[in-house]
Amino acid sequence: MKEAMEIALAITAPRRLAALKSFATLDRAALLAFLDDPQLAELLPHGAVATHLYFGSEYCEHLFPDDADLAVALGQAERLGLKFVLPTPIANDGLLARIVAAVDRLPAGSEVLANDWGVAQVMKTQFPRCGVVAGRQLAKMIKDPRIPAPTWNKVYPSNYQAAPYARLLSSFGIRQVELDIPPFATSDIFAVNDLAVTVWVPYAYIAKGRICKIGSLGQKTEDKFAPGRPCHRECLGILEREPDTVVSGLRTYSRGTTMFYQHDAAMFGALRGAIAQGHVTRLVLSEV
Repeated sequence: MKEAMEIALAITAPRRLAALKSFATLDRAALLAFLDDPQLAELLPHGAVATHLYFGSEYCEHLFPDDADLAVALGQAERLGLKFVLPTPIANDGLLARIVAAVDRLPAGSEVLANDWGVAQVMKTQFPRCGVVAGRQLAKMIKDPRIPAPTWNKVYPSNYQAAPYARLLSSFGIRQVELDIPPFATSDIFAVNDLAVTVWVPYAYIAKGRICKIGSLGQKTEDKFAPGRPCHRECLGILEREPDTVVSGLRTYSRGTTMFYQHDAAMFGALRGAIAQGHVTRLVLSEV
């Protein structure tokens, strides 16, 4: 009998954790109310109930949860009966130490979302019983919303189709990978041999950098658009809408160091096909 698809809710901003308190369970109606995105109603099956809670950021070390926020998130996950997933970004030594301390507090059955081979190595050596999932930054594929035709995807197909990369993941004990829906996607792109596949909706990340545009606006001219400045998490309160791309018409956004696009109807169609074919193990619902 085919197992039911897992459904996760991903939260980055600590203030959004408070909104969970009004729900006794994260069923389909609660998820749709929390995210307030009508197009998700076409994707979520009737009877859907969340199984996992993600809390944290894959893209910025300054958004890694502090002890107090992590405690709140773990408490909400326990109350709602959800397994906890800790997203982690590319990490320097200082952040790696914080990740180790945080993972040490996670309950049994939790997972760590790794976007850094150093994080994956630490998990393998220090926390071998904690599940490790390969994040989207380790999934190499073309997701530029400006590409004009599907032939561009053949130039650089997903690295998860390559046997050597699968062996690399296996050496770290990674059995699950996370993917975005690229432009001109077909359902077979999510068919990855011997690996469970997670797909994020309704936003995909395009690229990330080291410079936070929003955080630089209040800085002196000589300090603007440079790394190393103090972070006040301005990105959690300001979302920049970019001009729609001329070729695809995809709606794009910038938040902090990262750019995203919103999935269109064709992308949702490809995902529905992949789900029907059993290629998708977990669906992660997120805000931009």
